[in-house]
Amino acid sequence: MQLNGEELTVKRILLFILGLFIMAFGVSFSIVSTLGTTPISSIAYALVLITNIDIGITTFVFNAALILLQFLILRSRFHKKRLLQLINCVVFGYFNTLALAVVSQIPFDGSVLMMAVFLIVSIFLIAFGIFVYMPANIAPLPGEGCVEAVAIVTGWRFSTIKIGFDATMVAIALLMCWLWYASPFGAVNIGTVISAFMVGFTLRQINNLYARITGKPVNMVHK
Repeated sequence: MQLNGEELTVKRILLFILGLFIMAFGVSFSIVSTLGTTPISSIAYALVLITNIDIGITTFVFNAALILLQFLILRSRFHKKRLLQLINCVVFGYFNTLALAVVSQIPFDGSVLMMAVFLIVSIFLIAFGIFVYMPANIAPLPGEGCVEAVAIVTGWRFSTIKIGFDATMVAIALLMCWLWYASPFGAVNIGTVISAFMVGFTLRQINNLYARITGKPVNMVHK
C-alpha cells in the first residue's frame, strides 16, 4: 500500500504512533511542571481552564481548527491526504489524556528544581517526538502541518518557522486566559515562553546530531 509516494510499512506506522505518544508525554510534563504548558498545547489547555472540558477533547477541537488554517495557507496546494490529520487529532487527544494520568502519578514536590527538570524533559520529549513521527510521512499533527504549510509556501527552514509558530500560539493562549480566565497566566507561564523558543532549537540540534552520526539529515517537510 502506498501513502504519500512511499510504501506504507509497519515501521512507518510504528514510528508515527511512537512519535505522537512521546509528544503527549512532553505535553503532560509541561502541565505538571506548573510553569505553563508547551506552546503546542497552550491553546488547548487554555480551553480546558476556561471550559473545564477534558484536554483530549479540547486538543481535538483545536487541531481540527488548524487543519482549516492549513487549507487557507495552501489553497490549491492543499492535498486531500492532509485530511488524514483528523485521525491524528483523535489519537493525539487520547494520548494526551492517558499521558497526563500517568505523569500526574510521578512524585512532584513543587520545588524550583523539580519544575525545571519537568520543563527540560518536556521540551526534549516534544522535540524528539516531532523528530520521530514527521519523517514517517503519514500525516503531521495539525500544528506541525501548519509549520510545514508555511515552509512549503515560503521555503523557510522548518525549525525556524516552528519557533515563530509556537510564539504565536503562546500569545493567543495568553490573550484567551486574560479575557476569559481568572488569571492571564493560567495556561501560559515562563516555561511556555522558554518552550516556544527551545523546542524548535532542540529539534534542530537533534536533527544535526543525527546528520553527523548517519551522514544525512531527516527531511521534515513533505510536499
